[in-house]
Amino acid sequence: DICFTANTGRASFSHRLALVCSDNDSLSKQLNSFIIDKNSFGLLKGTTKINHIPKVAFLFPGQGAQFIGMGKELYDTQPLFRNIINRCDEILRNYLDKPLLEVLFYDKDENLNPINETTYTQPALFAIEYALGKLWMSWGINPDVMMGHSAGECVAACLAGVFSLEDGLKLVTERGRLMQTMTEEGEMYTIFEDEKVTKEFLIGYEDKVSIASINGPKKTVISGSKDSLDKIIKNIESKNIEYKKIIVSIASHSPLMHSMIDEFRKVCETINYSEAEIPVVSNITGEI
Repeated sequence: DICFTANTGRASFSHRLALVCSDNDSLSKQLNSFIIDKNSFGLLKGTTKINHIPKVAFLFPGQGAQFIGMGKELYDTQPLFRNIINRCDEILRNYLDKPLLEVLFYDKDENLNPINETTYTQPALFAIEYALGKLWMSWGINPDVMMGHSAGECVAACLAGVFSLEDGLKLVTERGRLMQTMTEEGEMYTIFEDEKVTKEFLIGYEDKVSIASINGPKKTVISGSKDSLDKIIKNIESKNIEYKKIIVSIASHSPLMHSMIDEFRKVCETINYSEAEIPVVSNITGEI
């Protein structure tokens, strides 16, 4: 309700103030701080054009964003979200050994939950992101453009009408299965440096490790074999460069993925495709 109101009913004042707070006391302190010092730490302010309605973009993440229980509160409280997740669960029973609902919400023993196994991670993320996108759209928050990273790009394409929900789940589930069963085990790390600096650490390991994605000016993801990455990370540590391991079971977007391409192409050829009804930005070209 807050998102819908902010998007459709907010008065068009030109000044904006954004802050982060955990309760009313925190909110009061932040606002008082702003009154005293307009440049207080943690406050973001700016101006916008009067009567200007900004465009809305939806961005869907890929592997590494998953966690047990994701979407549980929405599932319990939002009928549309719950119905879509239940529909995804029905469709995925044709592809997965364990039901989607069990993968998403079973938390009695986290060690028994396969949500971090690529075979389950990708369809689980797809279902949550697709349902969340549909929920926002039902609230009147409609994207002017969409983009997704890796498996998230399949969600964007599905919401845009490129293929049906059934085909989207088939595509992403088979993608995950082939990645897990036909490729070597590997690892992925986010390196908090730019592409040029990060690339220097990969010299001599190009056949086993590559840059998987560039997520920001100082946020570069590398992916590849564990043995090679162990050596690369030690070198990165010696330069006091910050890094973070991504929770995945395979090395997406690395040379290790080449072995699954032919089989995945066969899956792609079984999908019915249509023109996108909402513009989607390609990960590869940066074009619509």
